[in-house]
Amino acid sequence: MILVGRYASPFVRRVAVTMQWVGIPYEHKILSTAKDGQAIKQYNPMIKVPVMILENGEHLIESTAIIETVLEMTPSQRLLPVSGAARRHILQHCAIMTNSLDKAVQALYEPIKRPAEKVHEPFLEGLKSQIHAGLVMLESVAARGDLPGDTESTLADLTVAVGWGFINKTAPLVAQPQEFPLLAAHSARCEAMPAFQACQPEA
Repeated sequence: MILVGRYASPFVRRVAVTMQWVGIPYEHKILSTAKDGQAIKQYNPMIKVPVMILENGEHLIESTAIIETVLEMTPSQRLLPVSGAARRHILQHCAIMTNSLDKAVQALYEPIKRPAEKVHEPFLEGLKSQIHAGLVMLESVAARGDLPGDTESTLADLTVAVGWGFINKTAPLVAQPQEFPLLAAHSARCEAMPAFQACQPEA
């Protein structure tokens, strides 16, 4: 299988960490949407990553769909139960972080993609407020002990750790460790694990 995209994207890295965790090998095609749009277009006409190219040539897009497929290929995986309340809760925790990441990416590109005079500060502040709300929700999840961040990790653990790292880097005033100590500690534990070490974001 081939994973298209840079680990600098939290959505690409989320897929990569999951594959590393369950032991599925893949080739990594390092392409940037900012610099390699035409190359990515042959894999996804919308020029979005991640893209996973399966052995049969099928192209999958969106991290959630890719991860669902990866876990289906791994009957022994323990990251996501096949059914029940536990599965639902894990998927909801993932959804909170991926929604926060969507807003973080928007907030990152808004001032980059627009001329300075056209950047709408109230819109940016709204995005930051949404990101912050997601982190507050996840800090509560961590406080309940639902993010062990160890060998018993779930898909939520991986997703939250990857997401925190990205948001803390790109929006440090929103994701301050002193306000979210449990998320910061959780991410630090996960980042020390081999699956995370193998997928370091590019500079």
